[in-house]
Amino acid sequence: MNLFKINLFVCSFLLAFTGFAQLRMDTVKQLSVVEVSSSRQSTFSSGNKSETIDSSLLDQNSAGNLADLLANRSQVFIKSYGLGSLASSSFRGSGASHTAVLWNGFNLQSPMLGQLDLSLIPTNFLNDVKLQYGASGALWGSGAVGGTIHLNNTSQFDKGISASATIAFGSFSDKQQQASFEISKKRFVTSFKVFNHDAKNDFPFINTAQYGKPEQKQSNAELKQKGLLQENYFQINSNQKINTRFWYQFSDRNIPPSMTQNSNISNQKDESYRATTEWQRTGKKLTILARFAYFDEGLKFKDSMINEDSKSRTKNAISEVETRFTITKFDLINIGINNTYSEASTPDYLKNPSENRTALFGSYKVHTAKNNWNAVISARQEFIENKEIPFTSSVGFEGKLFKLIILKGNVSKHYRLPTFNDLYWAGQGAQGNPNLKPESGWAEELSLIHSSSYKQIGWELGATAFNRTIDDWILWLPDQYNSWTPANVLQVWSRGLEYKVNVNYTIRKFKVQLSGMYNYVLSTNERSTTINDAALGQQLIYVPIQNGQCNLSLFYRATSISYTQVYTGYRYTTSDNTSYLKPYSVGNLNVAQTFGWNTLKIKVFAQLNNIWQETYQVVAYRAMPLFNCQFGATVYFNQQNKRN
Repeated sequence: MNLFKINLFVCSFLLAFTGFAQLRMDTVKQLSVVEVSSSRQSTFSSGNKSETIDSSLLDQNSAGNLADLLANRSQVFIKSYGLGSLASSSFRGSGASHTAVLWNGFNLQSPMLGQLDLSLIPTNFLNDVKLQYGASGALWGSGAVGGTIHLNNTSQFDKGISASATIAFGSFSDKQQQASFEISKKRFVTSFKVFNHDAKNDFPFINTAQYGKPEQKQSNAELKQKGLLQENYFQINSNQKINTRFWYQFSDRNIPPSMTQNSNISNQKDESYRATTEWQRTGKKLTILARFAYFDEGLKFKDSMINEDSKSRTKNAISEVETRFTITKFDLINIGINNTYSEASTPDYLKNPSENRTALFGSYKVHTAKNNWNAVISARQEFIENKEIPFTSSVGFEGKLFKLIILKGNVSKHYRLPTFNDLYWAGQGAQGNPNLKPESGWAEELSLIHSSSYKQIGWELGATAFNRTIDDWILWLPDQYNSWTPANVLQVWSRGLEYKVNVNYTIRKFKVQLSGMYNYVLSTNERSTTINDAALGQQLIYVPIQNGQCNLSLFYRATSISYTQVYTGYRYTTSDNTSYLKPYSVGNLNVAQTFGWNTLKIKVFAQLNNIWQETYQVVAYRAMPLFNCQFGATVYFNQQNKRN
C-alpha cells in the first residue's frame, strides 16, 4: 500500500479518536485542571535512571559530534572504529541495536540495521540531550532495551533576534564552520542552523599489528560533511502550538584500512532528509499531542578492490497521537497510538520489503498528596501482519526514603524486532532468516540518590544496581556451507553496578565542579543451541567489565577550564574470551574565554585531546589518534525585542 495513503488514513483516524475523547472529557465536570507541557520521557519514566547533558556541555562540545560527547561525559560505552568513522552505543552491556535514539520523540533507528551511527549527529544541532538508562519498551517500542537517547530541539518565544557563527581548525587538516540564525517573536519563532566539516584525518599511529610496531600515518580517512536544520514554532492561541522541523545532512567519508591491511579504498556516502511536525493543544481537562515524521535516508558504499558498489535507501513515515488527562488530583493518564511504516530498497535483498506497525500504548501515574512518592504503570502492544509481537509492560516508582535520600526502582518487559537485514539479506556469502523471532526479556533496576548542600558546597551521590535478560538474541553465524545467516541462539544475562558523584563549590564568581562515574558490568552468554559452545558463560565481546571517568571544571567570570580523564577496561574480542584489548585511559582538556559587549559576545576555545599520548584501540586493529587539538572562535549576537 502507498506510504502516504497509509499515514493519511492513520492520521485521520487518530485525530478523530482524540477529538471524540476531548468531547467526552469536556463533559466530565468533576475533573481538575491539568496542563501538561513535559515530555513522556520525563513524566512517565519513574524508576529509570536518567541523565541530562546540560547546555554548558553542549556548548563546550559544539564543534564535535554526539559520539564524542557521550564517550567523554556519560556512562554510555561508545564503540568507535576510529576518528570520523562509525560509532555506536552500548548501555549496560547491550548491543548497538538495543539503543533507541529519539529525535523529538521520533525513533531514528535504521529499519535495515536497527542502529544509528552517532558520529553523524552534530552536537550544534541539538538543544537538549537526555539519557534514559534501562529498558523502556512500554514507552518507546522496539529497540529500547539497554537505554534510550533523547535528542531534542527547543526554542523560546519573544527572545528577539539572535545569531552565531563558529570557525574551528584542528589537527590533521580538520576544518569546521557553523552558523545559526533565529527570529523569536511573541507568537512565532523561526531558526536556521548550518554546518560544514572536512578533514583528512591522516594522523600518525603506532601499528601494533605489524612487526616492530612501526609508526604509520592513517590513509584513506578523509571526510566531508554538511547539514541544515530549519525549525518553525507557532503559538496559535493561548492553548495551541504547532512546530515544523526539517533536517538535511550529507556525509562523504573514506573508510581507512585496519592495522592488518596494507591499503583500503572503500568509500561511504550517507544522505538523509528528515521532516517533522507536531501540534499540541493544552486544555483545562485534556492535553492532546499529534505528530508526524517522514525520513528518507540513503547510503552508497563503494570498494573497487572487491568490485563492490551497493546502494540502499530507507523510508519511514511515523504518525502518533497521545492524550493526557486526570481522573483525580493524584493521578495522570497517558493514552496513545502510533503507526510506523517502513520500506527499504537495495540489490542485496531478494525483494524490497516494507513493514507497517501499529502500537497502542498507555501509562497511569499516581502520586501522594505532597508528591513525595509516585508510581507509574505502562503498557504497549504492537501489531504487525502475520507476526507475533510481545506484550510489553513496566512498573516503576520513586520517592524520598528519608529526608535526603531518594529511592527509585523499575521492572519492565522489553523486546527488539528483527531488522530488514536479519530477515531479507541475500548478499554474497550471507542469507537472512525470515523465521526469526523477536528478542525479548525482563529488566530490573534499583537506585539510591543522596543530595544535599552545606554553605557553598553542594553534592549528589548515586548508586544503581541493574539486572537484565534477553532471550532469543539474534546472532549471525556461519552454516555448513560457510555462508553467514542469523538465528535466535542465545540468552544473555547482564547485571552490574553504576556509581556517580557530583560536587559543586561556589564562592563569589569562582566555581568548581567535580564529577566521577564508574560502571561494573557483567554481560554473559547463558544459553546456546551450539554443542560445547566455548562462549557459554563468557563476557560479550566489546563490553568492558569496568569503565569510568572523572571531570574537574573551573569557572571564573567568563573563563572556563575543564579536564576529563576516561578509563576503559579490558574488552574481549573473541566470544570465548581468549583474546582481548588492553585497558586505556585518555585525558582531554578544554579551555574557553568569553568576551562580551552589550549585544555581542565572542568566545575563543581550545580542545586538547589525548594529552598524555595514550596508544589504544577501541575496536581491534582500528587506529586511534595520539595527541590532537582543535582551536576556534564563536561570535554570538542577540537583540531583544522592544517592550511596549
